[in-house]
Amino acid sequence: MNDKFESMIKLIDELTDVLAKIADMKRQIIVAVREDDLGKLADCMKHEQVLSLTLRNMEQKRLKIQDELGLKQVKLSELPLKVKDADMQIKIRNAADKLSAQYKIVKSTSDAARSILECNLRRVEQTMKKMGVDPSQIQTSNAGIHTDFHA
Repeated sequence: MNDKFESMIKLIDELTDVLAKIADMKRQIIVAVREDDLGKLADCMKHEQVLSLTLRNMEQKRLKIQDELGLKQVKLSELPLKVKDADMQIKIRNAADKLSAQYKIVKSTSDAARSILECNLRRVEQTMKKMGVDPSQIQTSNAGIHTDFHA
């Protein structure tokens, strides 16, 4: 049973690391937007998608381990309360607290990135309108856009 809890702690730590990478990527997105570097922005967004898929996969693993522990419906914040071993309880609480703190950082950087992207999009739309172009009438094309699964 302790092996499963150790696996859970390891996975929670890995989730925390991925969230830290996502927060860093959000910061890089902000820099790319401020520098008007569309190439860098596109690269950041591709990398962010890969990290998001990794995060989703890891979350599924976490839920599977919780199910194996008989804790399927237990929230991560409540997990330490379900552990009988005091040392393991402390380890899980510490890992869960770190994950929660990192999630708050990701949320904050994500909100900032979204805000700056929206601001710049409005600026582009205003410029288009000044040029006599209606942004809602622009047709986009997917020609030349390819998904890079090796990003």
